[in-house]
Amino acid sequence: MSDTALTVEKYFFWLIIYSMIGWCYECLLESYRQKKIINRGFLNGPYCPIYGFGSLLDILVLGWIENPVILFLVSAFLTTLLEYLTSLIMEKIFHVRWWDYNEFKFVLKGKVIDVGKFNINGRVCLVGFIAFGTLSIILVEFLHPIMVMLTDKMTYPLFHYVCAGLFLLVLIDTLVTVLAFSSFNDKLKALSANINQIKNDFKDNIDLRMQNSSVYEKINSAYDKFVKNLNSQQIRLIKSFSQLRSIDYAKLSEEVKKIIFRKKE
Repeated sequence: MSDTALTVEKYFFWLIIYSMIGWCYECLLESYRQKKIINRGFLNGPYCPIYGFGSLLDILVLGWIENPVILFLVSAFLTTLLEYLTSLIMEKIFHVRWWDYNEFKFVLKGKVIDVGKFNINGRVCLVGFIAFGTLSIILVEFLHPIMVMLTDKMTYPLFHYVCAGLFLLVLIDTLVTVLAFSSFNDKLKALSANINQIKNDFKDNIDLRMQNSSVYEKINSAYDKFVKNLNSQQIRLIKSFSQLRSIDYAKLSEEVKKIIFRKKE
């Protein structure tokens, strides 16, 4: 195995490991915030790639910085910028807002704490900036040297097969998730058209609309049918991201979430 290939595999392996650590962090944080177990993550597997890429960014760009204050500030800026760009890109791709710090609150001992009070467009916040900077120092100064040592102890053939298996797993997971969720906004568009048609059918008969609840029953039926037609990946992601909402059909997506979470409970 060439040195270049081995180096690439090492970086990929670290990306996955730190993605898994980030997944654990996200699950613990969100589970505590919602007071129930949350399987957090865009992909099916136990990894959040944004943490892996953020970690590689720290390792590749900031490994030479020795001053902890400078390391904290620069790493916090870079990783927060990564989070902002990730939010923006995912929104453009799926027409969905995945998280919003304007609504990010904790309940601690009966008191509501607005963690996302200082934020930029709801995509990043001050608490996240501080957390990322702190985690980056732990990564660069303590965790990564241990990871390098453990990686170097693995035999080349074993390491190669592990990396190949992880790459195949993540690739399949990404394709399955993206392809399955990509139709979500189109389904909301069809639901919107269906509801508008129901309302138009009753628009010219005010008395009938006031005398019975047929229009509401039809609308509720349309929502129920919509939820039943969602695939497992769409249901999983809606449950994983409680703040998820469609950019084009925000109200509809909120009603759909209410039905899904009500059925879950």
